[in-house]
Amino acid sequence: MLGRKESIRVGVGLLISVLASGLLIWFVDLDEVLQALRKLDYRYFPPMLVLMVISFGTRAAGWRTILPEKVTLWKTFLIINAGYFINTILPFRTGEVARAFLLKPSGLSFWEAIPTIILERVFDLILAVSLFLGALPFILNYPQGTRYAAFLGGLVVAGLFLLYLVVRFQNPILASLNDKKSWDGGWKKAFLVRLRAFLDGLEILSDPIRFLQAFAWMALTWGLALGYQYLLLLAFNSQAKLLWAAFGLGAVALGVSLPSSPGNIGVYEASLVAALMVLGMDRSLAFAYAVVSHILNVAFTTLFGSYALVHEGLAIRNVLDFAARKKKEGEL
Repeated sequence: MLGRKESIRVGVGLLISVLASGLLIWFVDLDEVLQALRKLDYRYFPPMLVLMVISFGTRAAGWRTILPEKVTLWKTFLIINAGYFINTILPFRTGEVARAFLLKPSGLSFWEAIPTIILERVFDLILAVSLFLGALPFILNYPQGTRYAAFLGGLVVAGLFLLYLVVRFQNPILASLNDKKSWDGGWKKAFLVRLRAFLDGLEILSDPIRFLQAFAWMALTWGLALGYQYLLLLAFNSQAKLLWAAFGLGAVALGVSLPSSPGNIGVYEASLVAALMVLGMDRSLAFAYAVVSHILNVAFTTLFGSYALVHEGLAIRNVLDFAARKKKEGEL
């Protein structure tokens, strides 16, 4: 059973998805949407799907580098898709918990796995914001906007450097915390154990070469994602520009960070439609593109994610039980 706070969060997310979906359906001409789907240029689909598959492979390679390489590339690929699949059917980003759960047989504790997932998400956020803000000055014809992008980039670099210092000097920091008498208690030892495990999960920050390798894999992933989104956009509009795909991809990545239903239904489409309408694209055509883009993403993660759970001999109930146990233990 969901608690009061969890029920409110689910309710708010569902409300946002319903409102977004309702506004889109009311705002677009469904006959024009169907017409746009009939006119799809399917010649772009084979290379687009190839880029899509490769992008999930490079993402797995990036996360495997963060882990660091304690899991095979194939298993990392399956675990990532299992997490995304669970996120499409369950609320609260349960897929991230599922990924930590699926890493247990590889010898990684929950508190070692979670920071690697967080760092992967940080890379995603950096690259999404970079795409969005990088395209924005050209779209608005406001060159000074690059200054704000550079400022935000500087803040991100400063934050990562601070984390690097904490990881680099974790032993004296943990020793200092352990010596503090002002907050002695039964929970102190458990807190320090979890903190050490968490920092161990971020040990890639103390290895610049591996850190750059992981970031390069993630940057390549986003480059491939930009490529397949551009090809899909061309299938709908042969006059589309790469800049449109970059702005749309950044917008949707930021949009789905809002509370919504599992699978980001409505919010995904609304983010893309809003971005493409700013660029002058017809709203019905933009909606058709957004729906197909979302369906392809969900279909891909469902195919490989469900296979991953079957391959590991697990059911959704196993993940839910694990999440409930971690919540009871105060770790979620």
